[in-house]
Order: sequence, then C-alpha cells, then structure tokens
Amino acid sequence: MGGAFDPIHFAHLILAEQARKSFNLQGVLFIPSHTPPHRDTEPVASFEQRLKMVRFAIADNDYFAASGMEKDIEGPSYTHTLVKRLKRDYPEIEWHLILGSDNIAIFDKWHKPHEIVEMVKVIVGRRPGYEKELNSSHWAKDIEQFDMPLLDKSSTYIRRAIKNGRSVRYMLPESVRKYIISEGLYR
Repeated sequence: MGGAFDPIHFAHLILAEQARKSFNLQGVLFIPSHTPPHRDTEPVASFEQRLKMVRFAIADNDYFAASGMEKDIEGPSYTHTLVKRLKRDYPEIEWHLILGSDNIAIFDKWHKPHEIVEMVKVIVGRRPGYEKELNSSHWAKDIEQFDMPLLDKSSTYIRRAIKNGRSVRYMLPESVRKYIISEGLYR
C-alpha cells in the first residue's frame, strides 16, 4: 500500500486491515512515496517524517510493516516502478496493490496503469463519494472490490484542520498526533 501518508490516518489503516482480512493477505507493506507524481504540491512533511509517522501508526499490528525503499528511487514515485521492483526483488510473493476508490477516478493518469493491473491484483476499498467512478470505470473489470467502513476524512482535511487550530484527535493514531505536535508539522 503506497501513498504520501501526509499524515497517515485511520482511513488508511482501516483500508489496509479490511483488505488484509477480505483477501486473506499475509500482511500489508506500507510504502510512503518519496516524490508523489499526482499531487499538486510536494508533501508538507519530509519523507523521513512521513515514514516515522507510518511506523508509529502500525507499531501495534503484527501484520503491518513499513518500508522506506522509495527513498532511493530517483524521479517521480511511480507505482509502476515500485511494483516492478517488488516483483523483481521478491518474486516468491504474490503482490496486491491496495487502493481506496478515490484513486480509481485518477487511475488513468497514473504511469502505465495497464501494466500495473497485469503485474499485480489491484484491490479497491470503497470510499464515500466515489461509487459512480468505481462502478463506471473501465478498470472495474481489472480490479476487485471490498467493503470497508466508510470514513470521510482525508490527509488534506487533517492538514487543514491542524493549520486552522482544530482538533484532529481520534482521526489518526495518538502516537502520530503527538509526533505532529512535537515536530510542529502542518502549522
């Protein structure tokens, strides 16, 4: 499961856990993107800070692990490049790509999406507001969907709330919230 994780929050964690349970996965590897190609702006937190937040957030789940492998990939952090590398370095593992349904709306804009769906099974958790895109997407035949509790908070929402002095308690793990405060992130 890749993403900016700027910051990681409960919707990310629930998506990963529901995918793990729904598809009987051995585990979920969280890989923060170094240079997300589909964002209008660079992540606010540094790569190292985002990786730390992921590690804090998943510390109590033995099925979750984090990797900083994107740090040494030059250029944009394309999922295609990452999947090729994972399949090359760990050919014995059957890899899946976990996405929220919001990503299907922009999947055509990803780098080599057709090759991604040929290399790995793409599994998509439904998120509120994206039902139409998910069901009408020409990718519907190439993906498998799973149910998850519908949480409507995003990293963007959380960053804005912090910037505006609003509480984000119970939107993300307490260890991540405390790290954000200690580092003065998103202010």
